[in-house]
Amino acid sequence: MWSDNETTQDLLGYQVHADLLKKIILNDDMLPISIGVFGNWGSGKSSLMLLLQQSLHEWEKSQQNEKHKIILQVYFNSWQFESYDSTKLTMIESILEALDKDINKRKDVFERVDDFLERINFLKVGVFILKKAYENLTPDWLKKWLPKNKDLDKITNKDKYNNLLEDVTKGNTSKFIATFRELFEELVDDMGYKAVVVYIDDLDRCEPKRIIGCLEAVKLFVNVRKTAFIIGADERIIEYAISQHYPIQMKKEDISSPFSDYLEKLIQLPYKLPRLSDNEQETYITLLLCKNHLNHIYFNEIHQKYLEFRKTDKHSKYNIDDIKANIPKDKKIDFHAVEYRLPTVPLIKRFLNGNPRQLKRFLNTLYVRQELAEVAGFTDIRPEVLTKLMVLEYNTLYNSRFEELYKLQNANRGVLPLDDVEQEAKTENGIQNPQWKDNWSSDYLRQWLSSDPSLKDINLQNYFWIARDALKNEKPIASLVTNKVMLLFRRLCTLQTNSMMKRDLPGIINACDDSEKDMIIHLINDNLRKDPKSENCWRILNCDENNLLFGDKIDRLKLLFSNIKTEDIDTKADIFFVRMLPLSNEIHNYINSLPKANPLTKAIERKIQK
Repeated sequence: MWSDNETTQDLLGYQVHADLLKKIILNDDMLPISIGVFGNWGSGKSSLMLLLQQSLHEWEKSQQNEKHKIILQVYFNSWQFESYDSTKLTMIESILEALDKDINKRKDVFERVDDFLERINFLKVGVFILKKAYENLTPDWLKKWLPKNKDLDKITNKDKYNNLLEDVTKGNTSKFIATFRELFEELVDDMGYKAVVVYIDDLDRCEPKRIIGCLEAVKLFVNVRKTAFIIGADERIIEYAISQHYPIQMKKEDISSPFSDYLEKLIQLPYKLPRLSDNEQETYITLLLCKNHLNHIYFNEIHQKYLEFRKTDKHSKYNIDDIKANIPKDKKIDFHAVEYRLPTVPLIKRFLNGNPRQLKRFLNTLYVRQELAEVAGFTDIRPEVLTKLMVLEYNTLYNSRFEELYKLQNANRGVLPLDDVEQEAKTENGIQNPQWKDNWSSDYLRQWLSSDPSLKDINLQNYFWIARDALKNEKPIASLVTNKVMLLFRRLCTLQTNSMMKRDLPGIINACDDSEKDMIIHLINDNLRKDPKSENCWRILNCDENNLLFGDKIDRLKLLFSNIKTEDIDTKADIFFVRMLPLSNEIHNYINSLPKANPLTKAIERKIQK
């Protein structure tokens, strides 16, 4: 199996991104700088930051004995510190603590060590006082930080440090911040650092209040010389947090969102991680399989060859043939276990979304089920057949089809009644078989049916037995949507007027990919099951004037109304129904087939007549 943690072992070709960011940070003219490493959940933001950290460390080692070539790197996981009262001040304390540790570790490098340590300790005291926890709450472990009169004499520019604490005592917080910045900048400069690089990871996992706390800390340092802040997050979640903390009302004439403007002022260089291409996905999956099924010595040699290949070729896939071609002829490596699983790759590339973490989790689930099959004595389980079934299970819009296949094969002694359905799915006329036509005619499902391997005449009983953990009539909504989509949906629900919804909804929906739109529809469906009259849901649906959520996909419409008592929907839904009716004959017929109360039916008729 594969660990789900960030890593410096580059299987994604991300070293090129790390090299670019390293080049920017090492350019004195570019500092200070704040860089936003933006990407969806699981896109590899944390791994990229680790690669950058490693690259800067290697550069520093290559500059031994060179003055002003020391780089301090501070890693701050905002999620782990979320329970702290002040995330902002906790981050600042972490930076000061890192300075302290670095000086103590490299005393032979720094001159005036005692002076530096005293100055750092004094700044720590200032931050602690700012937390308003100084009086009568000073713990024993902190008392050693408090400077005595004799200590003040050791500090360079001691008058400024006295003024720092006086500002706080008088309640002059803004002056304290200004003085703190000045003293911190002088300290970093006097210590001879080339740069202080702060990595802020997992920011988008925090609640909005904590996100703002971290951003405020970054804002404090934005103009401090020799600093670089690397912030890993999904920018949509950050914008959501800003909108919650600063509820600014947009004007009709506003071209851009004030929340985006705030983020752009704070993040000087947004760096967005792209979705993996098909070639990158194939390379990544092949390397993961090699890592799992070969011993680490062989894999490290393969990985090194891959890194050399990526230096000269950023586009092509590095597949099993390339791997074998770079193995010395006198070295015998058994690739059977890897090649046995390679037929799964085309399906994974075609039907998953190319997210590195999802790919890894999918492979882990596949691996566990194959191991279960072996323990259960099922010798006929083909990984590509199991994969074909599983990609349906992983699709937010179509995972109910997985359950449908189970029922079909169960009623037919393990074999699906496919007849010529797989061949029909390849034709221009599409599926004609009445048992499959209504629920399996979307482009995605036709591609799935027509893809290799064919499921015709394969007994699927054992496949569904090892995947029975996925067979649930009602899946918890939290298992179907990401935290990011949950936050975006909450943001939509905070828009309490039609004008606000019409203004903000397009930007929110356009920022979502297809799978995330499916998740939003799942959330609307979940709310309408509980209350078919939900004002928030119908405001969202009515104000989606350009059908950004649905397009002309009838499967999304069917998902919306799945298990909803449509006869309980009241007249406020008439706008949505009238807008959907002319999209296609299929949608028109489906809308008309839904049971509706008489008042809604009449409201729809009146609106059509207008």
